[in-house]
Amino acid sequence: MNIVVIQLINYTLSFLMWMIVGRGFLTLIIGNRQNFMLLAFAKVTEPIYSVTRTILPFAKGRWVPVLSFILLALIRLAMIIILHPAAGR
Repeated sequence: MNIVVIQLINYTLSFLMWMIVGRGFLTLIIGNRQNFMLLAFAKVTEPIYSVTRTILPFAKGRWVPVLSFILLALIRLAMIIILHPAAGR
């Protein structure tokens, strides 16, 4: 697989992980009030949360962001280990 594609996928997963962290911090700072920034973070992270809820049906409430972050980290780690150019040697 082309290294550019691997890096693009890796950076996208990293971006999504940082969006989850950002949404958590923003929620801590402003609470549950709706504003533009929180809605932007929610638009990006909500599809990830719904996939996590589908894969892990026991994920409820405050555990969904944590489990989503862990799931993305595991996917990134597996991708790096499996698709790393030196893995074929």
